[in-house]
Amino acid sequence: MLKYILVLVAYLIGSIPFSYILGKIIKKKDIRAAGSGNIGTTNAYRVFGKAIGTTVLIFDTLKGGLIVFLLQNNLIFANLDLLHPMIYGFAAVLGHVFPVWLKFKGGKGVATSFGLILGYSPFLALAVLPVFIVIELFTRYVSVASVVSTIVALYAGMGVYFGGKYDHYDLTFVIVCFIMVVLIFYKHKDNFHRIRQGVENKIKLDLSDKVRAYREHKKELAEQSKKSL
Repeated sequence: MLKYILVLVAYLIGSIPFSYILGKIIKKKDIRAAGSGNIGTTNAYRVFGKAIGTTVLIFDTLKGGLIVFLLQNNLIFANLDLLHPMIYGFAAVLGHVFPVWLKFKGGKGVATSFGLILGYSPFLALAVLPVFIVIELFTRYVSVASVVSTIVALYAGMGVYFGGKYDHYDLTFVIVCFIMVVLIFYKHKDNFHRIRQGVENKIKLDLSDKVRAYREHKKELAEQSKKSL
């Protein structure tokens, strides 16, 4: 019975809408009424800024990864007959995407899914992370980076599973990763529709402004050096 109760607990933990809670407490603002209206990390950054956005990212990642990590490493409920750790992590992902507290209208599950993979296989998660960053910087679409990096994680998991070298990557891992790909792709379907229409929001990169300011600063220092001579 405990193994099934834990699934419900994982779902309820995943359902905690940290962006909504932090927005209400700190900014006195409902995130669902601003930006894209989504309660996920991307909209938290867009609406509330880096500090709250980063906090939401951390908590949403922990929602999917902490229970998986604890169960995977036998840090809690050791020697008990439980389900596969990925099942509990995926329950948390479902909680984030379909939170009972917000009438089942939640985020898109990217950060929580990353936490799930991070808790189960830190090596795979850290290998996929650069893929997300590169694609995000190249396309400036979080949606594209999210879907592609999830697909990469799936294929990587399938590769090591069918390679048969690591028992850690079993069939349950592959199946859960596949379902996450389908779920994340489904949750981003509107984003891809907006991309085709050319109206999807891109992330803002201020690197060019920083480089320009740095060059101007160096130029000023050089001029001051010449004057001093």
